[in-house]
Amino acid sequence: LKFLVCFSMYISKKVLKHHFDPHKAPRDAYLLCKLQWGETGTPWIHWVKNDRYHAEVYFLEKIFKMRRSYNYVNCSITWYLSWSPCADCCRKILNFLKKNSNVNIDIYVARLYYIEDEKIRQGLQNLVSLAEVTIAVMETEGKVSHYTFCLKNFIQGGADDDSWTVGFQSEITKNRLKLKDVFEVSRL
Repeated sequence: LKFLVCFSMYISKKVLKHHFDPHKAPRDAYLLCKLQWGETGTPWIHWVKNDRYHAEVYFLEKIFKMRRSYNYVNCSITWYLSWSPCADCCRKILNFLKKNSNVNIDIYVARLYYIEDEKIRQGLQNLVSLAEVTIAVMETEGKVSHYTFCLKNFIQGGADDDSWTVGFQSEITKNRLKLKDVFEVSRL
């Protein structure tokens, strides 16, 4: 298996629609990223797809190092993931954050990866217990539509047709409740 190294910041609309549909279960995982150094830095967007590496690990070990700035500047990373992180990725994200105290990561997921697995649940609980990490299900409604943001920022030329998300809400609600259950158990 080869890892797809992406030199473009855009993905196709077809990839976005297929891999971020919470009803589907494609094998590949995609990570769409917005990275910003400091309060006024220009956001940098990029994407990766897993093959040989998990997308989260590849981003942290390869892309973040390439885009690294001075350690004293705060860095905000927003990930839109087609799957929530596995247990091993959760551990690697935790280790990364211990070494990079100036970084915070907001993670929005289209679907939950083996959420009944205790190691994965524990990994997600450990991540969300950090002040530097937010984990939530991608939303189509409300103050922020993550799907609309991805459509406008990760598709070349942007796009305004978000009708492809019609019917997502029931699956989003199920995933949000499952994730809430994972996080509430960790607070007991």
